Amino acid sequence: MSEGERKNDLKLLYRKWKEFKRYLKSIGCPDQEVEDVFQEALVIYSRRREDPNFVLTVDAFHYVKNVGKFLWYNQARKRKIDLVFDDSFEVPETSNEFLEKEMKLRKVESALEKLGAQCRNVINSFYGLGMSMREISLKFGFRNETVAKALKYRCLQKAKEFALQTSEPNQNDLKA
Repeated sequence: MSEGERKNDLKLLYRKWKEFKRYLKSIGCPDQEVEDVFQEALVIYSRRREDPNFVLTVDAFHYVKNVGKFLWYNQARKRKIDLVFDDSFEVPETSNEFLEKEMKLRKVESALEKLGAQCRNVINSFYGLGMSMREISLKFGFRNETVAKALKYRCLQKAKEFALQTSEPNQNDLKA
């Protein structure tokens, strides 16, 4: 991310300061702490944006707002302050736990994206749509369900390899 993009990004987030403040106050954060939480959430967001593996899947403001919420909940929990919980989102025990889970999910998504279309379709049909091996073999025109099962296994193995490796895969990787 270039310096200009970073500044523009932060300007847009600062324009939403009042909305952020109103939200944190609605969950019990006192006025004197809202600004500190906002600044800390912006720092975390800025650091995450610098990570080349980070992919923002929601609006930047919503990301900062949820980071701020977790920061406030953690501060309040440590000080044993009564909280007003926002039922729309489950709060993990620590923000580190949340970020670790997010990074693992990103690795899995990235690994699945590196697979060929056929592998993605078979894995999605089995895990995402809950189709049986028989249904998959009929849908994709495999000889029998054993062929579908073997392909699913090979695709999962390749996805695991992609998830575990740190460098880009080479041209010889499975693109079934």
